[in-house]
Amino acid sequence: MRKIFETKRLFLRKLTPNDIDSLVDFFTDADALKYLPSTKDIDGIKDWISLVQKSYDHYGYGPWAVIHKSSYEFLGYCGLYLQNDVDGIDEIEILYGLIRKSWGKGYATEAAMGIYEYGKNKLNLHRFVSLIEPDNIRSINVAEKIGMKLRNQINRWGRKYYVYSIGI
Repeated sequence: MRKIFETKRLFLRKLTPNDIDSLVDFFTDADALKYLPSTKDIDGIKDWISLVQKSYDHYGYGPWAVIHKSSYEFLGYCGLYLQNDVDGIDEIEILYGLIRKSWGKGYATEAAMGIYEYGKNKLNLHRFVSLIEPDNIRSINVAEKIGMKLRNQINRWGRKYYVYSIGI
């Protein structure tokens, strides 16, 4: 298991098919997915991991597994993902999704800040966005804590999203 990078309490590594059971806790929780298009069954999770692995192969980044350093507990995912045509521009999104028992402990902010620093310093990327539904206060707080600012609002996947951004 190769670590992509680590923070004070976490490390991030590539997601693999071995993570399916851990991802079930996230992708079958309707409350955790309230602001995402839909829940996923096992086949949907397998398809998602396949897309993630294609992103690793093509771009060198994607959503990575968030693991607690001391307990090795799987907490969720956080990473970078290319979003095509965000208000006419292809953008690199910082995205995150944590299992509910991991909420409220600062893990999403810690992982997202690590992702931002890794993308900027290791991958030489200069601009990042997060697409966040207007009622998703937790995600808005994470975006603002890592220095993102509200840029505009768009319609995507049949919903309204705020576009938060940081960088050039």
